[in-house]
Amino acid sequence: MRLAVGALLASAILGLGLATPEKTVRWCAVSDHEGSKCAAFRDIMKTVLPADGPQLACVKKASSHDCIKAISGKEADAATVDGGLVYEAGLAPNNLKPVVVEFYGSAEKPQTDYYAVAVVKKGTDFQMNQLQGKKSCHTGLGRSAGWNIPIGWLYCDLPEPRKPLEKAVANFFSGSCVPCADAAAFPKLCQLCPGCGCSSQNPYFGYVGAFKCLRDGGGDVAFIKHATIFEVLPEKADRDQYELLCPDNTRRPVDEYEQCHLARVPSHAVVARSVDSKEDLIWEILNKAQEHFSKGKSKDFDLFSSPHGKNLMFKDSAVGFLRVPPGMDYKLYLGHQYITTLRNQREGICPAEAQEECKSVKWCALSHHERLKCDQWSVNSGGVIECESAETPEDCIAKIVNGEADAMSTDGGYVYIAGQCGLVPVLAENYKNPNCESPPEEGYLSVAVVKKSDPSITWDNLQGKKSCHTGVNRNAGWNIPMGLIYTKINHCRFGNILEASSAASPCSRGGGVSCPVMSAGSPATVGPLTRGFPRLGQNEFGSKVSDCSSKFCMFHSETKDLLFRDDTKCLVQLPEGTTAEKYLGDEYNKAIGGFRKCSTSWLLDACSFHKH
Repeated sequence: MRLAVGALLASAILGLGLATPEKTVRWCAVSDHEGSKCAAFRDIMKTVLPADGPQLACVKKASSHDCIKAISGKEADAATVDGGLVYEAGLAPNNLKPVVVEFYGSAEKPQTDYYAVAVVKKGTDFQMNQLQGKKSCHTGLGRSAGWNIPIGWLYCDLPEPRKPLEKAVANFFSGSCVPCADAAAFPKLCQLCPGCGCSSQNPYFGYVGAFKCLRDGGGDVAFIKHATIFEVLPEKADRDQYELLCPDNTRRPVDEYEQCHLARVPSHAVVARSVDSKEDLIWEILNKAQEHFSKGKSKDFDLFSSPHGKNLMFKDSAVGFLRVPPGMDYKLYLGHQYITTLRNQREGICPAEAQEECKSVKWCALSHHERLKCDQWSVNSGGVIECESAETPEDCIAKIVNGEADAMSTDGGYVYIAGQCGLVPVLAENYKNPNCESPPEEGYLSVAVVKKSDPSITWDNLQGKKSCHTGVNRNAGWNIPMGLIYTKINHCRFGNILEASSAASPCSRGGGVSCPVMSAGSPATVGPLTRGFPRLGQNEFGSKVSDCSSKFCMFHSETKDLLFRDDTKCLVQLPEGTTAEKYLGDEYNKAIGGFRKCSTSWLLDACSFHKH
């Protein structure tokens, strides 16, 4: 059988000479069975792809780690990997990115993530905080549900030194099965599965394998995804023999995974090179495949079935594919919280040992002039403020999400986008009262201004008129007026309504005032949910400074409104638990809810991707 599979794979590679290399996608398979499915996939796709279109070929490697290296080295073009390996794939020197993602649930309500859970046998009497000395079953080294998430939860309980991480985990549990671990260096990690095989040839490999490790009595706890239990045990009576360990040190039935899980993690993704990725060809092949060969569509081939194994090429529980939005790299795909967990493990940082309030804040500046002001602020703050630069507000938000910056001050429209990306407003600009101890005032009024000499213009006859806006995605100048227009026309063809526009015109702030359109949140400082902020020097550099010509002033700019609005009196600390949605208010959120379907923001598309 191995000789036959080898011949199939060899013929696929040799077949590249018959197809156009530029249009050939070389898929990386990690086992004999996966190679066999890949060959069948390749052959069946020839029946539905145009003769002059993309072609599929198969390349075999020993593990997903080797596939990542092969894609980076241009020996292959694509492979499906676990979320934890998406992180590894994205790091230098690999520099890969997710291009297509599996989804679960249904086509009407696609789910692009799943629950990581800790499963135990019913009748045992330990909790999540009592795992030391127990035997553990894992899906694989570096994988999301089986390693990264549970070890992230247990990290602060691991015996020191915590580097290398594998040694600390081996000393924490009395025995383990961690497929893909180094059996020679860390034998205890392979005690329950000698050799720690890194493919389905190891009976305890992957989700089903880790659960089998628990069922066979090898381990006391299995770290898997929630759906595995339902796939293996479709009968409730059988599932009732197992329970979930909850983070609050209680137990729940396995059916209650939504209330008892370690994390929600992004689903498996197809990764490709960031440069010369062939992502259009990859999507064309996979999209055509799901049209013809997803569940129940063909008797000849089932894309999401593995007759000779489990989860070959794609997870058996997958329903289809979605294309990853442009601009979404591995950091945005995995999200700030997951990235932070992985970074802490790599750098040996225990969050419980970190100071509650950070020592410095890296501020994101948006222009050359803002960077100059930020650098002055940094020098005068004694290093409490550090500076990072970006070209656009969206780039700044992305840097904060990715951990490359900590904070920025931005208009409420970008507060909305930041909130969708998991950030929260922490400070608000106060324009009236210099007493920063008082609650922040409500936001400003967004208005529509017209010349007094043309009283005929109303909200009901704007079609064909010329418009001036403060900027795309800004509150008063774009989100609120266009949101209200959207409620009237219920489509995104605004060019048919407004004859000509300027999205960054001098009509920004100031000038006459007409009837208010809507209240909008004041510009706010946004940052990660978990980040504390030190004092920013308002007493020394705030509005109380009388002479800004000889001393640095936070709320004074050489040009206009650099970092903060120049009319700011102080920055007010927002109450703990303030979300972007709460800060912006119900009226605002309702007004722009439908309008967001017309989004031109690549970042909003990326941050909303897992919220289908």
